[in-house]
Amino acid sequence: MGVTSVANVNADLGAEEGLDELLALARMIAYARQVAQDVKLQFATNCLDLALEAVKQEVGQGLTRDLAELSSSVPQVSVKRH
Repeated sequence: MGVTSVANVNADLGAEEGLDELLALARMIAYARQVAQDVKLQFATNCLDLALEAVKQEVGQGLTRDLAELSSSVPQVSVKRH
């Protein structure tokens, strides 16, 4: 295994760890959103909807299907960095 191969393996592990962290964040936001909705905090629910959509976009379209249970009522919007 050459230096390039080792670097690719380390990059893949880092990317996978980052993805796991984003998925965990999405689940926490979805939980907080549900609690806010249950106690009728509409503004907080809307803010958490936006946060959830931003995380889902960061994760990418390929895994958004895996996050279907975390869906929100907010339409897809662009939150790309400028």
